[in-house]
Amino acid sequence: MARPLEIMLLRTFVMLVEQRSVTRVAQKLHRTQPAVSLQIRRLEEAAGQALFETDLRRLRLTPHGETLLPYARAMLRMHDEAQLKLSSEEIEGRVTLGCPDLYAAFLLPETLASFRQAYPRVEVSVRCALSRQIATDMDEGLVDVAIATRMPGVQPRTGDASRLRAEKLVWLGAEGGDAHRRPQVPLAMLPEGNLYRDLALMALNEAGRGWRIACVSESIAGLQAMALADAAVIVLSASVDAKGLVRLAPETGLPPLADVDIMLWRRIQGLSQAAEHFARHIEQHVGRNAATKEAA
Repeated sequence: MARPLEIMLLRTFVMLVEQRSVTRVAQKLHRTQPAVSLQIRRLEEAAGQALFETDLRRLRLTPHGETLLPYARAMLRMHDEAQLKLSSEEIEGRVTLGCPDLYAAFLLPETLASFRQAYPRVEVSVRCALSRQIATDMDEGLVDVAIATRMPGVQPRTGDASRLRAEKLVWLGAEGGDAHRRPQVPLAMLPEGNLYRDLALMALNEAGRGWRIACVSESIAGLQAMALADAAVIVLSASVDAKGLVRLAPETGLPPLADVDIMLWRRIQGLSQAAEHFARHIEQHVGRNAATKEAA
């Protein structure tokens, strides 16, 4: 008979698939690389099948590994939800979350509502800023957990980072508008230092498309107002429900945009039990739920 698939081994398996590095997984689990490799061998023995190709440095799943992956994610999700539910009434305290305005407006409401329902004795405050500033805030002890955009060279020195999901970027304009047809495309953008802005300008320059900055706003509402008035084109995440705005397809003459990664940062030292539970809640509701929808 097949041996049980242990949760600890399944967690290492999923982390290895997502991190694509034995070294990074070993660091996150506070184990040696040989210990991580041993756990994978133990899982393969329990499954009775090879899950990765022979060389772990290449990290290619076998067909059996591809079959196991969605089941492993589902089992981990149910295991973690059960643990969190059983301990939720005992958790109390205060947590400060850092995130860009965009994520606060469109990504957090449902997650914060479900967390408040599960953890009524935990108080969450939100600190909105660009990802670069959030990294500084975490280093200064002002933020416990953060949702941020992956950017080169931007990560708190005192925080651990994990990828939540990839996010597609899209051009948005007023329904029936013509801002995108103007010789110099008017843009409403976040301030300098924002990756969405950098990727949009890079794509326009590479496509040889003229542009001008018509508005700079730290508020997503300000950008939307400009777009709704057909005074500018904006760039947002594809998952954003921006009422009154429509996606501008490549046929409109605007170049495609690169995807971005949404990251979860958590302080390494002094992270409270409440903050750790909040971070795990974000992983389930922002990260794994998105992975489940993509798989479906």
